[in-house]
Amino acid sequence: MHAEVEKSVPLARGTAEIDVFAVETIRGRTNTIFCECKLWTRSIPQHVIHAFRTVVADGGANYGYVITSSDFQRGALTAADLTNLRLVSWAEFQSEFESLWIENHLRPRVTERLDPLLSYVEPILPRAFEELSDDEKLAYLEVRERYVDFGAIVMLFTMYGTFISPTVPQLPLRERFPPTADADKMPPGMLDASAYGDLLDILIPHGERAIAELRGALGRRPADGSVDS
Repeated sequence: MHAEVEKSVPLARGTAEIDVFAVETIRGRTNTIFCECKLWTRSIPQHVIHAFRTVVADGGANYGYVITSSDFQRGALTAADLTNLRLVSWAEFQSEFESLWIENHLRPRVTERLDPLLSYVEPILPRAFEELSDDEKLAYLEVRERYVDFGAIVMLFTMYGTFISPTVPQLPLRERFPPTADADKMPPGMLDASAYGDLLDILIPHGERAIAELRGALGRRPADGSVDS
């Protein structure tokens, strides 16, 4: 999904500023989406929908979303019938895209960036561990212990996590955090994140630091025992 905020788009007559202009490509098919965002306390009237319907049609969008913090008047709902407009709340809007975003972006990205972490913290110690001295083994195990619980959570957000559950855990994670695990070992904000995008921004950098630290404790060897280039 490529998105721009407050983008001017050409229409049949003149231009219009779109609150959010987005283009999504899924399995080779591309859709253009216009979003009109209304942080209003009063209901959205019919004339707003008529105006936006014209913009969507003249701008060549496949879909148009009017997203509001309030609700819609009956005439507004009627004006959107049998059109390519969707009149939604913020929660309804998120639900339309959340599952696709998780499967096409969140899970693949966590898997790509943090896959080595899972090898380092899995129950079976890596082959490279046997090449360490006794002191180095103790040092590695100490580092590994700090990231075992974090790695278990990361697993649930990878492609491998689908074998455990078809869906990712609901947020915030603190409500589902195992009582036997140590919350102090988690990165700041992770357990209380209420949006998956925010969680992703926490998981990736912390996970990459963990990988670097664990790899360093193994003498810069990957978990399979080979030597890094």
